[in-house]
Amino acid sequence: MEHLRSTNVVFAIVMALLVVQSSTRPQPDEMEEIKKTLYNACAGKFPITEEIKKNAKNAIISDDPTFKCFLKCCFDEMSLIDEDGILDGDSMKAMAPDHIKPIFEQVIPSCLKNVKQDGCEASFEFISCGMKLNPLTVELLPL
Repeated sequence: MEHLRSTNVVFAIVMALLVVQSSTRPQPDEMEEIKKTLYNACAGKFPITEEIKKNAKNAIISDDPTFKCFLKCCFDEMSLIDEDGILDGDSMKAMAPDHIKPIFEQVIPSCLKNVKQDGCEASFEFISCGMKLNPLTVELLPL
């Protein structure tokens, strides 16, 4: 449990530094480092198979419960989902690097639901919907 707290604190500090950084948005190489950190934090709690990971990189996402909770963990680690399973679209847009903003601008209005639901399911539905609207949504996944 202590390791989990320290991981959250480190991740929060990294995200805060990146958001406040001089160019205001993380650059592509910084995004890869963030995604790697996020993957490591969440794959430890919700291990996904290589097949699920490979398929997701090709915009084929699994209805697997562990994968759904892996996605929720990623949103949770970035403080983008609350305890009611509601994703924070405004914060997503604010954190997004410039090259990803157009994806969010397309996906968020169509795919976010402001209804109380299971966080794993909400995360999965958001990503599923996003990939149907714009296959480049796969770039958001920490895989």
